[in-house]
Amino acid sequence: MLLQSFFTIEWSFPYCSSQVDGAASAVFGMPLPDIQWSGVSSMEYKFMPLVYVVNILLLFAILRPITNLLLQRLPNKRSGIRAGLGLTGLTITFLVAAGVVLLISIGAWRPTWSVSMRPYYSYSDFRPVRFALNDLHYDCTPSSKWFPNGWIHK
Repeated sequence: MLLQSFFTIEWSFPYCSSQVDGAASAVFGMPLPDIQWSGVSSMEYKFMPLVYVVNILLLFAILRPITNLLLQRLPNKRSGIRAGLGLTGLTITFLVAAGVVLLISIGAWRPTWSVSMRPYYSYSDFRPVRFALNDLHYDCTPSSKWFPNGWIHK
């Protein structure tokens, strides 16, 4: 959950290169996109809670073997180190969950089924651009690598 809280992947999509009606909003999430600035106010984001949970479960599945290898070096008996690590993990999980609940309850994160905006772009249009700190900036980064022709209105 700490990895999910502090780091993210920025996602690009073809509409990022279209500046006709203003800059497109950046999309974030790791390993799948789950949050996007709504454009309504500076603190309001469209948020996909289901994908957020899937992201945490995927990161857990990826990092679990590494964690097991590191924990094998600790004594197997009941020890203060293992109890401390468990309590730390539980505390971090509670704090991150409480933060998400708070952001949803005050309206900063608006739960939605998808961050796509048809007919301009769909969820399947998102492509990773870069690994970054989870700063949730507003404007998306156009990708000439993924979308050399930019956005073409259909």
